[in-house]
Amino acid sequence: MLRSPRFYTLAIVIFVAFAFFLPRNAIQTIRTNAEDGAPSVLPSVTPPKGIAPLGSSADVKNSTLGFERIFVINLPERYDKLDAFSIAASVTGFTYDVIEGIKGSTVVNKTLPALEGLPQKERSRNNIVGCWRAHLNFAQKIVRDRISSALVLEDDSDWDVSLKDQLADIATGSRYISGTPKAPRSPYGDDWDLLWLGHCSAQQDPSDTRRFVIENDAMVPPPKHRANFNKVPALNEMGYDNTTRIVFRAHDGVCLYSYALSYRGAQKVLRWQNNVKKFYPIDMGIGYQCRDDPHFKCVAVFPQLVDSHKAAGRQSRDSDIGTFDPTKVREKGFTHNIVRSTRLNVENIMYGNAIEDQWSDVPQLTGPRRTSFD
Repeated sequence: MLRSPRFYTLAIVIFVAFAFFLPRNAIQTIRTNAEDGAPSVLPSVTPPKGIAPLGSSADVKNSTLGFERIFVINLPERYDKLDAFSIAASVTGFTYDVIEGIKGSTVVNKTLPALEGLPQKERSRNNIVGCWRAHLNFAQKIVRDRISSALVLEDDSDWDVSLKDQLADIATGSRYISGTPKAPRSPYGDDWDLLWLGHCSAQQDPSDTRRFVIENDAMVPPPKHRANFNKVPALNEMGYDNTTRIVFRAHDGVCLYSYALSYRGAQKVLRWQNNVKKFYPIDMGIGYQCRDDPHFKCVAVFPQLVDSHKAAGRQSRDSDIGTFDPTKVREKGFTHNIVRSTRLNVENIMYGNAIEDQWSDVPQLTGPRRTSFD
């Protein structure tokens, strides 16, 4: 049916009026990164006053620590661990969602990429396979929901009470190591796959000797209180003093207390880990991917920012993987590598008391932290 010119004129007037009265903060431009397919929602107007622009380093202090989402891996029956994690997260000021831990007995062998490397003992096999699958479910969640970046923590993780301040420095270091331009979409930069914040060992890529250096850092643990898989790196042998933290391109690593994946990084993890020829525990598998996949960009920090907390009480509550004597009781909780443990300071924070160091021999530094590009 033909329409009169008057009809079209009226339609145009109505459209223009609708666009004019539409709230400006509702107008958004959806853009897809041509390289990795990761979605991003970019405001088409200046953000309201008080809201940091996209990619600002101030974003690391928001409720998702500068990532789009935060997750914690937790077995459904371990309500106790989720309770403790919830309190620690709340006093730090971040929100999270839960990735359910997986019982390895529910993961059949035909779903595994390889059987070589699997432990012969059923309990050991189930522990390793369940952990592997839970971490892959984290990567799958990112890809399925098209999340631009996400941080994951284990439910017994611990961190310093100054985590948000620490992450501001790590974000600068990550942008430097990943070679991100001055106006990134993410405060951590736009050219990384994995940020390894909580590990028990991370080696630097020998082909990339760059480091972002944070000196005079009062939250760096004294050497005697550092714990690492195998040898603890000696910062003084690298030309730094013992109050220094470094950010670098990672070549290998062990333990996944906490790490972040970008959208493209999650794609790569799913692809790589489902095509290995030999089965490895997931932390070793990701470490080897950092080492062997030249397209997988891993950035790490040492000393690490996140570690595993060992709570006071029955040691049998520590882990669902290890075997512990049910009669042994820990009188005082502790966390390796963390000076001002959030877990140990929860009540101090809640009740407004002074924050306490874990150890009495932590040096009292003066002056601000200093950062440099090495």
